[in-house]
Amino acid sequence: MSCERNGLIRKRGEKGQEIVEFGLVALLFIPIIMGTFVTGMNLIVSIQANNLVRNVGNLYIHGADFSTYPYQQLAQRMSTGLNLQMPSFSGNLQSNTGSSGDGIVWVTQIMYVGATTDPNCASVGAGNCTNHDSFVFTQRVLFGNGSLAAVHPSLVGNPTGATLSSMGSVSNPVTDSGARLVTAAQTVMANIWQTNANGQQPLRDGQVVYLSEGYFQTPTLSLGNNSSKGVYAKSFF
Repeated sequence: MSCERNGLIRKRGEKGQEIVEFGLVALLFIPIIMGTFVTGMNLIVSIQANNLVRNVGNLYIHGADFSTYPYQQLAQRMSTGLNLQMPSFSGNLQSNTGSSGDGIVWVTQIMYVGATTDPNCASVGAGNCTNHDSFVFTQRVLFGNGSLAAVHPSLVGNPTGATLSSMGSVSNPVTDSGARLVTAAQTVMANIWQTNANGQQPLRDGQVVYLSEGYFQTPTLSLGNNSSKGVYAKSFF
């Protein structure tokens, strides 16, 4: 009887101990669970972004003109859940950016200009071939939230200073120094395309590469100290 009474006293003294232990463990696991949630949701957004960018690139290489609003609207419909927004317009517009939405999309055509003895340089005269042995922009169109271009710039930079048409085409990519990719982007492109690795043949004079890119901020995927920094996706064709 004495032993039973002592046992009851001990159990009554331990009442609520499990709640305290759970609280201490929760302090450790809740941040992990929150981080797992944010990472998982970010992965879903990443898959959506990659699908959109790949589809946009596929349309682009088959002649889709993304300097027109109907094709930008099509990209918007394909971006379900990514909140891609852009102002409406008529005709052609090389840069259609606003201040709303959570995404920006770039579509770019890049050409490799060979040596001064190759056809592109020969057509303008070797002495006038400003962009020999370089990658140059031949077209660039962007649409979406323009402020995001500063948050995550395009992989290949921008044709700053180049003369662009309303369709985003560069008038004289062989001679216009503004059409040449900046040094860092030249290195990126050379590492990808000017290599013999795995039996690959380097690009020759006049050959082009199509690039579609997208960056999407994910402000809704932040919990406490676990915050998403956005998702970037690209596809080369």
